[in-house]
Amino acid sequence: MGFIAILNLLSLLVYVIAIVLIIRSLIRKPSYRGEGAFVLILATIPCYVSISNVFEHGFSIDYFDDYEGFFKDLYAMFFLIYLYVHSVKKEQAQRIEHERQIKSDFKLKTKLLTEIHHRVNNNLQIISGLLAMQVESENDIKLTTSLGLIQNRIMAIASVHKIIYGSPNLLYVDLNRIFDSILGNLKNTYINNENKFELHDSIEKGLEMDLDRAIPMGLILNELVSNSFRHAFMSRNSGTINVHLGKEEDQFLLIVKDDGPGIDNTVLDGKGMGLTLVKNLVKQLRGTIVFEKRSGSIIEIRFPILNQNPIHI
Repeated sequence: MGFIAILNLLSLLVYVIAIVLIIRSLIRKPSYRGEGAFVLILATIPCYVSISNVFEHGFSIDYFDDYEGFFKDLYAMFFLIYLYVHSVKKEQAQRIEHERQIKSDFKLKTKLLTEIHHRVNNNLQIISGLLAMQVESENDIKLTTSLGLIQNRIMAIASVHKIIYGSPNLLYVDLNRIFDSILGNLKNTYINNENKFELHDSIEKGLEMDLDRAIPMGLILNELVSNSFRHAFMSRNSGTINVHLGKEEDQFLLIVKDDGPGIDNTVLDGKGMGLTLVKNLVKQLRGTIVFEKRSGSIIEIRFPILNQNPIHI
């Protein structure tokens, strides 16, 4: 037996050992079976070439030599397929890793944003508490009234932040929850055993608003209802305020109505902070505001449902 035949026998032994190791790896690690099958084929095909060379150079039998070209071409084809499968699998692994990293970053960002809203709410609650303490220590009615208005505005902002950090969605907030919180706070402020004021609300279910418009919306609601409590029932201890929020075509519609004497034109033309704040906030929402004096005062505010300049997280 010639030297070349011995080398091919050794090569055949190496291939057989490689095949055994590959099969063992495929059994232990099923996740590699797709790509490993091509490796197994690539280790099996050269066995034929080694056997053909052993017969040709060891026993002068060249019968298998006729098919060597076919097996070599077959080897080249499977090798190219293996390279393609390997590259696809590598790209898939990288994509999975990128998706995992994106999810991890998004989860961290969400947690940080939630914590920010939580801390903002806590800080606003502290400021509100300080204002309440200041109100109790003052004897000036005009000053305490102003401080109370400021406190209500702060609580309106805090209500939005509180709802945001308790919500799974940081981009949109439930308007029902915002209105319930703000109107509840106003009831506690203005309705007591000494009067018979009533505050009714009709809020369409399932209304959501993007984050950067929720706070202006809350401030508008707080301001309008506060104005009704303070100005519509000045000479009486009873009265009713109705608040409605719904959708009309592609717009939100907010209506605040009371059964007071109605808004005086001098008040509308004046520079009171409350109405000035409302008008500026409505302008910020790209909306319109209409004042009517009909069996009391009616204020209608319309603004687009779709935010033309949404925030991005």
